[in-house]
Amino acid sequence: MGEMKLAELVAPRELEVRQVEIPRPGRGEVLVKIKACAICTLERRLFAGEQRIGYPLVFGHEVSGEVVETGGGAFSDFRTGEPVVLDLLNRCGECPFCRTGRSNQCVNKFDPGLPVLGGMAQYIARPSRQVFRIDARVGFLRAALSEPLSDCVHSLMRTHLSPHMRVLVIGAGTMGLLHLAIVKHYGMFCAVSDMYASKLDMAVDLGADVTIDMAADGSREALRELVGAQGMDVVIVTAPGKEAVEEALDIVGTLGTIVLFSANPEGIIIELDPNSIHYKEITITGSESRTEKDFHQAVSMQNAGDLRLEKLVSAVFPIEDAQRALEASLDPALYRVVVAMDDTVMKEYEDLGGV
Repeated sequence: MGEMKLAELVAPRELEVRQVEIPRPGRGEVLVKIKACAICTLERRLFAGEQRIGYPLVFGHEVSGEVVETGGGAFSDFRTGEPVVLDLLNRCGECPFCRTGRSNQCVNKFDPGLPVLGGMAQYIARPSRQVFRIDARVGFLRAALSEPLSDCVHSLMRTHLSPHMRVLVIGAGTMGLLHLAIVKHYGMFCAVSDMYASKLDMAVDLGADVTIDMAADGSREALRELVGAQGMDVVIVTAPGKEAVEEALDIVGTLGTIVLFSANPEGIIIELDPNSIHYKEITITGSESRTEKDFHQAVSMQNAGDLRLEKLVSAVFPIEDAQRALEASLDPALYRVVVAMDDTVMKEYEDLGGV
């Protein structure tokens, strides 16, 4: 079928772009020509050497592309050229969590016997169950953010979200703003707090009802005024650190829910009053990854066309410059950095006003 390019992590902070044979789809698989691969926190950790799966590794799992062909035996009738997104976090399908619909907790997800990631390549073949149709109007750049969007769907579903609830998102990074986009998609009240005014400007642009600059004078009073006697119904903590969690505990209301979405550095200890949790019936929960259902819901939201996720794409690099793309992605001032597999996505970025 010819050759393709892929970016392979061969050591911490060292990528190599290689030419290899284009894979052929097996039975029940779909061959997809990848168009865009966004760089996630997982890829940044792997690149920096903070986490390791093994070398060499073709990482990347936030991808969009178009169908090339199917290998036969698939139940879905994918058509050549159809735009799709892929669920590339593999699950074993056999552990107790997978068998009970909680595949985000799969105990074998990084088992070397399973295909791992693989999105930073021009083509990929995966089982049809991991391939999701997406409306062509979404575009490849926005479509690539379906996977992180699904993580935020999972997080918000942990709160039993209801239209009357007031939501506060702590942290206006990429994941915090994706939470905001979902809450506003449902037409609900959502406030956002952060230490950086520039990120709060983006939150306003994406529809935040209230923003609070926690680095400004009077921020605590502003937060208290927002919260009022009732407290917040839902607090999503997308920023790491003890202060963010303590802030959530201080402002959540009776019968409220706190979601600890962000991972934290080792050794952080939080003190809390168990009677406050007891009498106010507060729920504190974590949120890790997403399930197939969450992914399906995220794609449905994308197809609705009101999320404007292109605002969260900070830079696009061609695959030949994948090393530069990973280095740029380590800048905390940026949102998502995307690796483009061909000129289609570079042109799309330019048309959206990107440089």
